[in-house]
Amino acid sequence: MAKKILIAGKERNLSHFVSMELQKQDYVVEYASSGEEALLLNQETDFDLLIVSYQLADMTSTELAKQLQRFRPGLVMIVVVESDEAQIYGEEIKQYAVSYTIKPFVISDLVQQVTTIFRGRDFIDETCKQVKLQAAYRDLKIDFQNRTVHRGQEAINLTRREYDLLATLMESQEIMTREQLLERVWKYESVTETNVVDVYVRYLRGKLDLPGQASYIRTVRGVGYTMRDE
Repeated sequence: MAKKILIAGKERNLSHFVSMELQKQDYVVEYASSGEEALLLNQETDFDLLIVSYQLADMTSTELAKQLQRFRPGLVMIVVVESDEAQIYGEEIKQYAVSYTIKPFVISDLVQQVTTIFRGRDFIDETCKQVKLQAAYRDLKIDFQNRTVHRGQEAINLTRREYDLLATLMESQEIMTREQLLERVWKYESVTETNVVDVYVRYLRGKLDLPGQASYIRTVRGVGYTMRDE
């Protein structure tokens, strides 16, 4: 699947030329002229990387990063800065961006930087998949590669959504709120109805739990759910 990149900046012409070069490498590229537009586009599309000017029309990249953190934590960002901005804000930018590029810059160098970042992340993702192919809790085992679940030697047939919810709970080391589960499993950023999580937890319990035994999924009253012992 093609990587999706968002360019956010005031200089439309420069952004256009950068976009053209990125598209030659088969990246899907969109453009935002302001921070607010960048936020809206990120709510509609899961971008893999953001190239943003430090000073946007309505906010700085630092302010944009703080707002994105609420619903797109971990979004990879490259910041384009003037030389004086780099001297003043360089350390600040390093707190949330993978790197910054000082203007004027060679567009082909920026494109190569993007490609290098993606190659590195793809390698890490693939390595993680190879290292963590399975997880277990009590006698429940999940195979992430084949998307299968067993209780002891018995295969448990789950729907795609049930499996995604179970996998998310088994991978988490912490109690997960209903809102967090909605974001990760259903990809909802904000909803008023969170009872869909309760409904699917009930479905899972119906398929996983055995009479007379404690449920695999523990309810933490007022917080959410976990598959970790107290």
